[in-house]
Amino acid sequence: MFGKRFVSSTHILLSPLAAALLVLGTAATAAASPTAPKPKVAQAATACVGGTAAGFACKNVDLQSHLPLSSIGGGSGSGGWGWTDSTTGKEYAIAARSNGTAFVDITDSVNPVYLGNLPSATGTSSWRELNVYNNTVYVVSDSNGQHGLQVFDLTRLRGVTSPQTFSANSRNTDFGAAHTVTVNYDTGYLFVNGSDTCSGGPRVYNLANRLAPSFVGCVSGDGYTHDAQAVVYHGPDSRYTNKEILVASNEDTVTTWDVTTKTSPVQLSRVSYSGYGYVHQGWFTTDQRYFLEDDETDEVNNAHNTYTYVWDMTSLTSPVLLGHFTGPTAASDHNQYVKGNYSFQSDYKAGLRIIDLTNVATPASMTEAAYFDTYPSNNSNGYAGTWNNYPYYPSGNVAVFDIQGGLFVVHPNLGTPVETVAVTNPGNQTTTVNTAVSLQISATDSAGKPLTFSATGLPAGLSISGSGLIAGTPTATGTSNVTVTAISGTANGSASFTWTVSPVVTGGIVNGGFENGNLSGWTATGASETVTVSGPHSGTYAAMLGSTAITNGASTIAQTFTAPTGTTTLGLWYDVVCPDTVTYDWATATLKDNTTGTTTTVLAKTCVADSGWVHKTAAITAGRSYTLTLTSRDDDYVGDPTYTKYDDVTLS
Repeated sequence: MFGKRFVSSTHILLSPLAAALLVLGTAATAAASPTAPKPKVAQAATACVGGTAAGFACKNVDLQSHLPLSSIGGGSGSGGWGWTDSTTGKEYAIAARSNGTAFVDITDSVNPVYLGNLPSATGTSSWRELNVYNNTVYVVSDSNGQHGLQVFDLTRLRGVTSPQTFSANSRNTDFGAAHTVTVNYDTGYLFVNGSDTCSGGPRVYNLANRLAPSFVGCVSGDGYTHDAQAVVYHGPDSRYTNKEILVASNEDTVTTWDVTTKTSPVQLSRVSYSGYGYVHQGWFTTDQRYFLEDDETDEVNNAHNTYTYVWDMTSLTSPVLLGHFTGPTAASDHNQYVKGNYSFQSDYKAGLRIIDLTNVATPASMTEAAYFDTYPSNNSNGYAGTWNNYPYYPSGNVAVFDIQGGLFVVHPNLGTPVETVAVTNPGNQTTTVNTAVSLQISATDSAGKPLTFSATGLPAGLSISGSGLIAGTPTATGTSNVTVTAISGTANGSASFTWTVSPVVTGGIVNGGFENGNLSGWTATGASETVTVSGPHSGTYAAMLGSTAITNGASTIAQTFTAPTGTTTLGLWYDVVCPDTVTYDWATATLKDNTTGTTTTVLAKTCVADSGWVHKTAAITAGRSYTLTLTSRDDDYVGDPTYTKYDDVTLS
């Protein structure tokens, strides 16, 4: 549900929108509608036949079981998540409620077993949210005093057969109130959103010690974050491959961050749209090209049916709103999660809605594949009905968490899902003849199947392994058009790029691609100079000047060379991360002609939040001696370390 804007760590102020809606939301969650179903006993499994199941409207979704709030600890419902025990294979639903957190064994989905309650750390609240990582659940609550972060070891549920009152393993009180909690399941970092610290932005914790999270930084540059998704990026914007990307829903904007360096997050974009109400939550598609966003209040404000907004994220620095899918009801939307080719949406009074993403590139053409309406009274806008859902159980079941109705376990019948393969484009490659190369191609399959790789058009001397590693030594110069294909056996995907093999230039730049794995051939001076394997322009290595931590002053590498016969141009690639301004921090490159004594600026002082790889050139004269100097400067100011990567310094 909509959140409150925190403007500082000590003073709390509601935005006008949130203040107006708080009254509505509290009323909606405090009690059920007089006509909303409130069963006193659990309901049995019922197939969806003729558009209904046990009195609930449905399409292609069967009811497995329904536990009312009275049978899982009482109170009113809010968030929820799921856990599958990798040791036992058992599936659990974890239901947040106004007075605590309930644990339900749903392994036998038609006979769920309530295992007990973790009481609230403070009082009651309509807002309680949680997330799961590494057999641990992390619980926050809003408008609930100094609740902080409850940490509970889910392996304690093994062997429990009758309801218990549990206590938390630990409780972090670095903050008091918070609205939602996000986990990057690939990196093990937790983001507490909308807290009374970090200006309301994500508060980041390392979960290496899962029962004692350690604080590592704030993502506070755009104020209050209501919810977010964090991923290791493998989408189409090759500038950010393997970086940790966080997309935040910030009330009035979708704001994208590079949070690879937790102490120095870099804002990549901040976008909004006409007619927004409350930018609430969203999720990447499996290929990370599109971001689906739900706006919680646009249905109320603008009197239209449910909108699902689709952003094209081909460029993380310039997202483009493609349009919206219009749902069949007027219900307000709340949360959604993508699994395979479907978005599983919790649309308050319209219940669980499952959207087919086959036509996601043209949002108006998308269709609804299935639904289960947990709030049969009506499908109008407003804040009652389902709050959240969890669709990621291996069984294919979905847990649906309802404000008035409690826990529903349902099973969608979606037929055979459309399997897709997405290949990450590595970008155009430049290497030198007779110099060994190694390039790993990445791809994902929506069904999770293993992939086999092949390629056409590779330069002579190069080949690709079945696992996607392009390796070998190019034997001829020229530019090739390469297409790499990944195959699962039943689906495939491709990516195309050029590969230029340049001639060896004798007597020129030494180790210009840093493929020696060190700085041989260069003279290094200053604060920090190294060779890195993280995101080079091509090959395996790049030179990194400066650090992801603060450094003091300029970091420099330089090389003196003689321009060989037939060369006229010096080229280099740079990638600067500079969260400050050019007044204080910068990257620069100069070329001194030692014959005439003149100096050319190849790269003027540059400070960009994250430039990505950029190519620069300068004219040279064959036979002359030159000194090339590459620099990255950081002013040692806490919170905005600057560093620059250089790669592929060539003469042609």
